Amino acid sequence: MSVRPLQHLCLKAVVESPLWPFLVKRDMQRAVKTYWLYKMRRPLDLDNTQTLNEKIQWLKLHGNTALWTDYADKLKVKQLLAEQGFAQYLIPTLGVWTSADDIDINSLPDRFVLKCTHDCGSTIVVNDKNTADWRKIRRQLNRHLRRTYGYHAIEPHYFNIPPHIIAEQTIGSPEYYQRHHSLNDYKFWCFDGHAELCFVCYNRATGSQQHHSMKDLYTAHGFTPLREGLIEKVRPIGDPLPKPENYDEMVALAERLSVGHPQVRVDLYNVDGKIYFGELTFTSYGGIMRNFTDDMQHRLGSLVTTN
Repeated sequence: MSVRPLQHLCLKAVVESPLWPFLVKRDMQRAVKTYWLYKMRRPLDLDNTQTLNEKIQWLKLHGNTALWTDYADKLKVKQLLAEQGFAQYLIPTLGVWTSADDIDINSLPDRFVLKCTHDCGSTIVVNDKNTADWRKIRRQLNRHLRRTYGYHAIEPHYFNIPPHIIAEQTIGSPEYYQRHHSLNDYKFWCFDGHAELCFVCYNRATGSQQHHSMKDLYTAHGFTPLREGLIEKVRPIGDPLPKPENYDEMVALAERLSVGHPQVRVDLYNVDGKIYFGELTFTSYGGIMRNFTDDMQHRLGSLVTTN
């Protein structure tokens, strides 16, 4: 049964309503089904989940989301991983604030990155603090701080993360960005200690130079191209990426970080052989991922245990 146009408009009005967060709090299961119906245009059977997207919806309701909260918090996760012996992979933190108005510019180097700890999409790359528009930056960050993240796509682990701003060291030299345009983001899909796929995002827009964001897919072990697992719209053309230096160490790190989680996306960076932790993502794209083919969605879904 597919959703008809008029029904879809009604669903859109509900999901985009200011009352939506209240509906999520009142009946999360109903909200998950409503959001799924709006986005995927077909009903969600939570008693018979098959694909990775469907399994993520089930985990939103029945997974250990309290544990996810600690690992989704961009400040707390660094503390946890340092305690677990992963400090060498962490990007150095240069400052923490509860308001953008309190950012101490003089204490920061010329180049750094600013982001909020409780959401996605708030990252600001500062390439020169002396020429940056600080009025705009502060306004943008304060707006993100006021935002209660997670309700739109029903991602409950974001609800209770304390909002902070952190400054991080910029990784990669200017010469590196001249060669690569942006950091290569290696996203490992892992299932309780087993890395299955490596989804790579690269050649993203940086600064005033606009580049098309590229996506590619590889086996986690061996880094063998697996482009047939991507829908044709995003499938790249041309030679595969070279296998990164110290790649096996990246796989081992991703698997160690994923132990105990039915499924998690482990994001890592590799800058000239130096590996950096990015984040752990438990509900990738809100569990509405569209880059994988149906066959790949079912393959990955079969690796998730939901009992």
